[in-house]
Amino acid sequence: MDLVFYTLQHGFFGMDFDLISKSIDKAKSLFEEGGDWERKNRLKVYEGLYCISTRNFEKADTLFLDSISTTTYELFPYDTFIFYTVLTSIITLDRVSLKQKVVDAPEILTVIEKIPHLKEFLDSLYGCQYKSFFSAFGE
Repeated sequence: MDLVFYTLQHGFFGMDFDLISKSIDKAKSLFEEGGDWERKNRLKVYEGLYCISTRNFEKADTLFLDSISTTTYELFPYDTFIFYTVLTSIITLDRVSLKQKVVDAPEILTVIEKIPHLKEFLDSLYGCQYKSFFSAFGE
């Protein structure tokens, strides 16, 4: 399983989407034989990053929200993962789901202050304060 993750990292480094897609399919088949929840969540993060790269934001958001308790430091810091999660959620979720899954999520609340302008960006969009939203968007 670790070899598949290394192959995925190599694919992301070279932006080889064919290698990434095949490696994700290989990892999914390996998980059907058995696997722990941490690695399954790590795979969701890898697949979510692949979905962002191929502009499938809705699937990326679902995968990121499912694996929000997992860290994947080999790809990017946890702050960056939260950043991607918030951005894909803003694009894809309706207002009620955004409140439940992102605005009030404890995992996001613990990190969002560390990311410049992200809290203002999210809160102003949710609060319909569009002047502040576009100001934060520009930042």
